[in-house]
Amino acid sequence: MICILSAFNGIESLVGTLFTTFDAEISISPERGKVFEVDEAILASIAAIPEAEKQSLILEDDVIVRYGGQPSVATIMGVDSNFKSITSVASMMRAGEYLLERNDMACAIPGLGIQSELGIPYDISEFPVMSVSAPIRGKKLSKYKEKALNTKPILVSGVFSVNAELDVKYLLTPLYFAQDLLGYNENTVSRIDVGLAPNSDTEDIKEGLQVLLGDYLKVETRYDKNSFIHQTNQTEKWATFVILTFILVIAAFNVMASLTMLIIEKKKDIFILKSIGMTDASIFSIFTWQGILINAVGALIGLVLGLLLCFLQIQFGLIELQGSIVDHYPMEVRLLDLLQIMGTVLGIGTVFSAVMVKYLVKRFRVA
Repeated sequence: MICILSAFNGIESLVGTLFTTFDAEISISPERGKVFEVDEAILASIAAIPEAEKQSLILEDDVIVRYGGQPSVATIMGVDSNFKSITSVASMMRAGEYLLERNDMACAIPGLGIQSELGIPYDISEFPVMSVSAPIRGKKLSKYKEKALNTKPILVSGVFSVNAELDVKYLLTPLYFAQDLLGYNENTVSRIDVGLAPNSDTEDIKEGLQVLLGDYLKVETRYDKNSFIHQTNQTEKWATFVILTFILVIAAFNVMASLTMLIIEKKKDIFILKSIGMTDASIFSIFTWQGILINAVGALIGLVLGLLLCFLQIQFGLIELQGSIVDHYPMEVRLLDLLQIMGTVLGIGTVFSAVMVKYLVKRFRVA
């Protein structure tokens, strides 16, 4: 149980890391529509939260990207200079460097999937040039063809890789480049990401910001934006825990068998104890604690072995994952899981021991 739940924890942490690279602790987006105007009132509301250390303005929309004539559809993510400091995107660079400007020229950072699909050289030390196109609002593509697109060249400074889904989706650019390409003014954004101080209570800050900003804007935590992934993993984890608990119940019959044989062997000794004045309750207590002790020793041995296996996997990667984003199967031991496992084991053992002893004592008429 310890190994399996720790494996689920490891997967949850890994998936959470992969899907939250672009997500800050708090995200503010419009309740309706894709964009909104940032004004002094909104910025003042965010600044009113002491834990909100940094904020980043972000603009997203679908665009057409080309390199060497090969087109592809991607999502441009225009970000400002604070984006790097409130996310872990810089640690996900696979080629080049995280650079949004070079000699006053805008630079793009495509995902590994976009780079591979367009055929952009992996060695980008010479800053290859790609083009990005977006529909001009008010012009129908079917009527104006290429004239309905606003196309701009941009240097490629690096390539990031997070996971297969994000790698083929996002193209990072400076915020001003995305705003100009999409035809928005400098105050128009898709969302505001907020970086919090360490050990901040994100739920409390979320509720406080929502009150300050009103219903016009939606405040979400990193967990809210990826809630489906976390909920799915938690459901799988605890469904597995229930199944293992049933197996544990079946295993408890071994203890019941041991207690049965013990009481049969000790019938004469019990008769002698009763003859010298021992009460039925005392006799019942002796065998009940015997069953509890068997369960406790087994649980302790299982705890040590489980933690040892988890330690060996974490430190030495005994079970490897070929062709994956990690070298070995991830595991993470959590104290709450250990307490729940020990509580379940001891609880089942105690109930089974007490019920079985009571039945056996009556069955053999030794109480």
